[in-house]
Amino acid sequence: MKKRIYYLDKIKVLLCILVVCLHTAVAYGAAGLWFYNEKNNNIVECAVLTMFTAICQSFFMGLFFFISAYFTPASYNKKGSKKFFVDKLKRLGVPLLIFYFFLHSFTNWIVYYFKEGKKVSFIDFWYDFHSFGQGPLWFVQALIIFNIGYIIVRKIKNNEVKVEKITNSIILKLVIIIAAASFVVRIFIPTGIEICGMQFGYFSQYIVLFICGCIAYNNKLLETIDKKLANKWFVAGLVSIPLMPIVLYLGGAVNNIQVFFGSLSWQSLAYSLWEPVMCMGISLKLITLYRDKYDYKSTIMSRLAKCTYPIFIIHAPINVAIE
Repeated sequence: MKKRIYYLDKIKVLLCILVVCLHTAVAYGAAGLWFYNEKNNNIVECAVLTMFTAICQSFFMGLFFFISAYFTPASYNKKGSKKFFVDKLKRLGVPLLIFYFFLHSFTNWIVYYFKEGKKVSFIDFWYDFHSFGQGPLWFVQALIIFNIGYIIVRKIKNNEVKVEKITNSIILKLVIIIAAASFVVRIFIPTGIEICGMQFGYFSQYIVLFICGCIAYNNKLLETIDKKLANKWFVAGLVSIPLMPIVLYLGGAVNNIQVFFGSLSWQSLAYSLWEPVMCMGISLKLITLYRDKYDYKSTIMSRLAKCTYPIFIIHAPINVAIE
């Protein structure tokens, strides 16, 4: 494998842009949690923004975990368990601590001071309110946990899982596994409920795709993904987009949308199934499209790729200040 996979860098840039756009959409009316939520009584606008965020949520963080995992085996093989662990703690843990104890409070203070007009200094706000939290860096926190899990698995069993190629059968099994696991988990922990800053209602997808990323690297699967297979699942994803509003309407989302986010109901099952279909369709299409057309070095994109992680860390206060 070549040292730099340029098309994955470009996908990461796209995903980072979508993260910023999603948080902006939530601020202006889409369903979801963010530091600042502007009141929007326009039902159509809120519905469109929520549909946009639902589509993004269905695939972009899972694809982020997949790409991160794809480089994990090579890093572990090169560094060994101890150095791998220490490097991950430095790269992931330090920004997480900075955000948790400083940037999270600073972002909330921006809302408190400028949006709500309560003239309190940041130092006083930080001291009095103890507004600490992971914010969007829940992703970094989860990566630390996943990497620790990877180290444990490698210590126990170092044998690689052999997969010759990605087939329709494999993708269908992944969809069923993610959907079933999400449905069960959400009965107890619906989406929107945070525990230690993380929404475990979405983690079935993240865990599965992190594992898939490691397996994909070991078997060099990205190079062999069939374009026709990716297109089939992409069409399935496209068909699923207009189906979701219909399901939401028939399922009574106008009166009780929470039933879709986690319950022992057909509505929750439908949403749990819709997400992995969207995830596989969009993710496979992005990988094959960028692999076949954009796998070349670009100075601008290389610089942007290096900025994705810093932007992910600092975008919250900037995003809220602009809003």
